[in-house]
Amino acid sequence: MITDILGREIKVGDFVVFYANVYQVKELDGRTDDILATWVKIILVKKSLTTKPVWKNSKEMCVVPKEDVLASVLKGE
Repeated sequence: MITDILGREIKVGDFVVFYANVYQVKELDGRTDDILATWVKIILVKKSLTTKPVWKNSKEMCVVPKEDVLASVLKGE
């Protein structure tokens, strides 16, 4: 099971905060490296035409409730 900084499970389709931006989880990689990081492929929610998904350490992100993200996007924040 891949978890965020608070120990909550991360699943494909979840929304996470990573360094002041909101991302959607696209893929999970269960392998760990020498610093015990598990990798998550994420893409910005508010993306441009050139935005690409990136792999980041799961312990550097926090899961955000889907309802909160959708309300924020609809309000245009």
